Amino acid sequence: MRVIVSASNCIASGMCVLACPQVFAQNEIDGSVEVLDHHPPASLFASIHNVVSNCPAQVFRIEDPDTHSDILIEEEKA
Repeated sequence: MRVIVSASNCIASGMCVLACPQVFAQNEIDGSVEVLDHHPPASLFASIHNVVSNCPAQVFRIEDPDTHSDILIEEEKA
């Protein structure tokens, strides 16, 4: 599974950090999402999928959703 993050569209709600603090954090300046782990373990699949589904600003999108064993999180290029 590949997750693309568009941090520039983040509204800093912090939902991603609450749902998966092992992978996501908030920028100390503007509160936008930051990726802590670009290659999280497959055991976090459900938490990451929850983040993607529940983000109020919809800054995450999933590509290759059928690949659960290999998770890659990339920040979208501005």
